[in-house]
Parts: sequence; structure tokens; C-alpha cells
Amino acid sequence: MAITTKFVLRTNKTLPNGEHPIMLRITEDRKSTFVSTKKYSSVKDWDVSAQTTNKSHPHQKSINTLLSNINLKITFYFSNLTEERTPRIEAIKEIVERQTGAIKKTPTVKLLAFFQQEINRLKSTGRLGYASVFTCTLQNLKKFTSDTDLDFQDIDVNFIRRFEDFLIQRNIAVTTRSIDFRTFRTLWRNAIKEKICPENHYPFKDFSFSKYNNPKTRKRAITSEQFQAIAKLKLEDDKLVNSRNYFLFSYYCRGLNFTDLASLKWTNIIDGFLNYVRAKTKEEFNFKIHPEALKILEHYQSLEGNSDAGFVFPILYKRHATLSSQRDRKIKILKRVNQDLKIISKEAKIEKNVTTYVARHTYATTLHKNGISIEEIGKSLGHDDTKTTEIYLDEIDDPLFDDRINSTI
Repeated sequence: MAITTKFVLRTNKTLPNGEHPIMLRITEDRKSTFVSTKKYSSVKDWDVSAQTTNKSHPHQKSINTLLSNINLKITFYFSNLTEERTPRIEAIKEIVERQTGAIKKTPTVKLLAFFQQEINRLKSTGRLGYASVFTCTLQNLKKFTSDTDLDFQDIDVNFIRRFEDFLIQRNIAVTTRSIDFRTFRTLWRNAIKEKICPENHYPFKDFSFSKYNNPKTRKRAITSEQFQAIAKLKLEDDKLVNSRNYFLFSYYCRGLNFTDLASLKWTNIIDGFLNYVRAKTKEEFNFKIHPEALKILEHYQSLEGNSDAGFVFPILYKRHATLSSQRDRKIKILKRVNQDLKIISKEAKIEKNVTTYVARHTYATTLHKNGISIEEIGKSLGHDDTKTTEIYLDEIDDPLFDDRINSTI
């Protein structure tokens, strides 16, 4: 049942001067909740039908202004509700309490400042990857506003649309824009939860997210012939050999991403099986290692200068003792590996931009081309739903799944 509101005079309560409290009555399912406006009137000075004080009331102007402001705020609150967000009595009570001063005003936290607060909070809890996502969105917002901070109340749907235009004009890819807007929306919801922004002020309600819910990405997979060209390429530079090995190992190990690859220890390898927990989803994986991946492991078992901290690949060492230093190291090496892959792909006469992520897409499309279901592919990649898996698919020829898969590569 809908919620209704009405200003009433509570005549069952009488002050020594004969006046009664003016209350907002909130009714839902025939049950009423009363919220004090901290204003009072006698029966003769109160207009029941207009829900205001009469001209005879000595404070008629100030009281009616307050009641009008409360009404406007409540009307605005109801107009901004969606099918997913039903009206709440607590939210209406808060509107009244804020207008009457029952809730003390706290120092205003503005948009960019709150972004930085969230980034600091994420870093303090070790969620460095998520913090970096918020940082990228904050940087784009700072560029858009010329580093000028704004109150949440000053931001409307036009601001969001203009921010979208700004990103498009800077040739920001739709996938990146999708991350920015989803991050922006998450931050806004956090601001509402922390009472920094009123619940009824939600400009994303009128902003279309449909184009960002499942953005199409550029095809990133390479063909079987291109993959083999990289695998068979003769390389003299040890640095290039390492970068190619990371690429090949990722492919042969079910699209293992670089963060997890860099974190692998020899203890993750047991009797020819790879067992690890994916950093992003905390999901555990355990599968038989492809023969070609085993060859790569053999190369690093006796490699001079390999990790002194038990890691499989020469990426992380004992000196990288903190999560922060490990993350910085991974970012540095990943950048170098992707630069190396550009050199390698050029030597293999591949025009497509090859990165470590191409190995993951190539693995997925390999399976799809050879009849493995999207559900199975998604499961092996650790995806929560098939929509994410679908954007990975491109053209390639080889299947991969334990013995059945491994024997075909």
C-alpha cells in the first residue's frame, strides 16, 4: 500500500500555553507514524484543510515556510523513486528531521573528496586492484571538472551526460566508459548509505545504462596459425623468451591471468596438476597441466636468477614483501611484457595488438570453435555468467580440456 503524508495538529497533547504540536503524519497500511516539526499552534490558529497556520498565528510566516519546504522535499523524494526503490518511512522521517534541525548538519563531503576517501579505505583493506579502478574514474572526473570539487546535491543527470560526452570526445572506449560509470554509480550508492547524499537525490535514475551493461569489446583472440607462429618463433633475448613463456603458459593453463600467473608458487603444482585460488574472485581452480605448460615449468625449475621466494616465475622476490610492493611489481612487469609482446608479434608478422589478455581470449575462443559450451568455457575462466564469456569469443581452432583438450594442442 502507498505511503501518504499529512500535517496535523495533535490535540491529544497540550502545552501550558494551550497550543498543540504540529506533526507530520505518515500513513502506511493504515498504520500511522508521527514526526514532530517542533512547531506549535492553537486550534483556532490552525487550518485543517490547508494544513497550515492561519494569519492569526504570531509565527504564521516562518511556520508555513517550514511546512512548505518539508512538503517540497517529500514531493521531490517521491518523484525520484523507481520501481526498484520503494518509499520508506525512515527516509521521510529523515527529511523532516533535517528540515527541523533534529539531525545536526555535518560538514559537507564533496564528490571528489569522497572518491579519495573510498580509495584510501580500499587501500587500507588491501583491495588495491579495486582502489586503482576508483582512482582511474576519479582522474577522469577531475579532468572533466578541471579539478573543481562539487556538492552531491549540485550534480544532476545533465552533469552525468556531459561527463559521458567528455569521455566520448576523448575517444575513451565503451568498455572503459562502462567501468567509469559503474564505479561512479557505486560510489554514489555508498554516499547515500553513509548519509553524505540524500537517498532521494539519485541522478543515475534518469541515465540510461543499457549500452554499458554488456558493452561490446574489440575481438582480442588470435588464430591458431598466429598462436603457433609465436610459439615457434626463435628468440635470443632472454627477456623476450620470458614474456613469450608467460603468454603461452596463460593460454595452456586455461586463460590464467597475469596477476595469478605472477603469484604462482611451486607449491601450487602437485602431481602434474595446478591448484590455485584466483585473486579476483577467490575461486579455487584445480586442473591437469597441459604438456606444453609442463615444458615451460621445467625451464624455470633450474633457471639461474629465478625467484628466491618460491614463486614459479622470475617476477616476485623476497624483497617484494608487502601487498603494495607486489602489486607495483606486477604492474611494472606486465607493462614490460606487453611491450615485449608487441615486438614478438611483429616478428611473427601479426598485425593485431597482442597482449597477455589475448591469451585468455584466445583460450576461450579456442574452446568455443571446437564445440565446448559457453557454460563450460565460463566455468573454466571463473566467470559468474555467460554474458562475460560471450565477449571473449572470436575465431580460432584448437580445443583444450584436460586429456581431451591437451591432446589437441
